[in-house]
Amino acid sequence: MLDDEVVVGHLHTVSPMKTSRQSRRYFEATLQTGREAFNRVVCFSPEKRDEFVPTTGNRNPGGFDVLVSSSSRLDVAGELAFPRRAPHTIDRPTIAGVLALGPRQRVEVIEVRVLQVIENKVVQVQGIPVELKTFEVCDATGQTGLTVWDRLILSVELGKCYTFCSLSTRKDGDRTVLTTTPSSVVTTTGQVGQPASISVMPVRGEETLRGPVTGVQIVAKPRCPRCHAGQEKLAVKLSTHRCERCCIVQRTTAYVITYSGLLIVVGGDGEERSMVLTNSAVFGFVRERFLSVSAHDGPALEETVIAMPEVEVTINAEGLVVRFAEATVQGGQGNILEAEQPSMSYARETGALVHDESLADLFQED
Repeated sequence: MLDDEVVVGHLHTVSPMKTSRQSRRYFEATLQTGREAFNRVVCFSPEKRDEFVPTTGNRNPGGFDVLVSSSSRLDVAGELAFPRRAPHTIDRPTIAGVLALGPRQRVEVIEVRVLQVIENKVVQVQGIPVELKTFEVCDATGQTGLTVWDRLILSVELGKCYTFCSLSTRKDGDRTVLTTTPSSVVTTTGQVGQPASISVMPVRGEETLRGPVTGVQIVAKPRCPRCHAGQEKLAVKLSTHRCERCCIVQRTTAYVITYSGLLIVVGGDGEERSMVLTNSAVFGFVRERFLSVSAHDGPALEETVIAMPEVEVTINAEGLVVRFAEATVQGGQGNILEAEQPSMSYARETGALVHDESLADLFQED
């Protein structure tokens, strides 16, 4: 739009502030300029956002129809020759759109296909060990990385398609990648396309170890769903519990169990290997063996593990156990637990499958 050109229409949506790949701040809006004509407005003058009517909604980056500069002016128009009506659809963000964003941008909803598992790690967040898993994901417009944190790891499987809500962007070198946030939600979705060519990212290999368990430590700790602090005095039989850090009283069933520990196995060479257990590996083991009654009891889980004649363990390049199960008889059909299997419980009231790893799920009584 030229500085002296006038565009008249109904204003429908105004986005939050964003940052372009050139680190310029901007916002977007949707302008209806005819009965069925909807245009994307891009404004690189952040101070003008207060002049636009703030409404919910957003459009993904791409080509723009109206460019607002610092010299542009917004005025209220009189009656228009066409009625105001909402756009038929508001396009969801795509991977191509994400790649055009800067860091720390919010992505409300996006559909992706999981292409690769890149790595598992355990990092310290405010003194608390938290597991993260990095995937390579795509849609028909491109591919990028996605880091999934903590409880959501169990809901994401290789090769499947998902709708993610409330993600954030960050920079990995020159590439914009996605990460889950504390408010993120993931659900399965229908088929998501993929680009004509896919880049296979380098992945450090995994190792499989089989042998008897000579030592195990499993710590099952309830954590506050708000501040993530571990709870030392939570009583499962009580209906509520006051968090020992943030002091908020919440239902006991809202607290989430997380696992940590060590597994010591004698390998084929006769040497003992000491390996770090991840939350997703232990939680998957509990699910696979239907041990929900003992899910909160670390010592009971330890006895179950050490009583097995042999285990088969998969260790990643970081030395973390990403899955383990009782070893099958040689020559038999393997049934090694895949830690990527989603954690599911049955909500009797709604008849729906829900992804969760809360105390309500683990301690439900039949």
